[in-house]
Parts: sequence; structure tokens; C-alpha cells
Amino acid sequence: MISPRPIIIHRLLLQPLNNICQQLLPRRSTYPISTIFYSTTPTLSAMKPGTPIPGLDSIYPKAKDPSQSKVPTAKPRNEYPSWVFELGKPLPTLAKLKSMDIADATDKDMKRYLKLTRRARIKANNNERAKS
Repeated sequence: MISPRPIIIHRLLLQPLNNICQQLLPRRSTYPISTIFYSTTPTLSAMKPGTPIPGLDSIYPKAKDPSQSKVPTAKPRNEYPSWVFELGKPLPTLAKLKSMDIADATDKDMKRYLKLTRRARIKANNNERAKS
């Protein structure tokens, strides 16, 4: 399920948008401009078991008879392995990994730290070569 999150826009950038919205909205509209502009970043929520998984219609076309449909459906939470629930958690950032104590870091954290530092070094080298 997608829940709207307000986008913070600078007041000077918002003025032209406000003029456009006043033309598009009905005259008696009492909506403040902050309620109009929303981000549609998806938030994680559990699907009810048996619900067809959205976005897979092109891969698994619907059958005329619903009982013979090949579209994957959501299962109860206890049927999924434990690692599936780890996928929704955000990975630690480079700043967070730099501030972490080495003794507290797991192997996964150390591997991610090395990956991110290598990536940052590659980007810095590419920028340096592009300038010269």
C-alpha cells in the first residue's frame, strides 16, 4: 500500500505551482497547497494471503477461469523463510559504518564498508580524471 508523504518545496519555487493549481482547482477550493503535492514512495505493508501480487500480470497472464490462473499470490507470513523479511530493511550507509566500532561490526557490515569505500574511491578517481 502506498501512503502519501509530503514533499518539502522551497516557498519561491512553490509560487508558480500555486498559481497553476489555483487555475486547475475549483474556485471554492480550500485545500492548502501542502495537501496537493505528495510523494508516492512505497511503504512496506503486508498483503493478505491469497492476494495476487501486482506487477506480474505481464509475466503471468490471467486465465479466463480464475481457478486456473497462474498469477502468483501472497502466502501467509509463516510460509516465507526468515531472510525474506530482511529485504525490506535499509542497508547501513557509509557514514554510519564509519562511525561504527570495528568490534561491534559484523562480517556483513565490514563487507559493505569495503564495498562503499571502493565505490567512493572509484568515483573520486573518475572525477579527477574527467577534470584533467
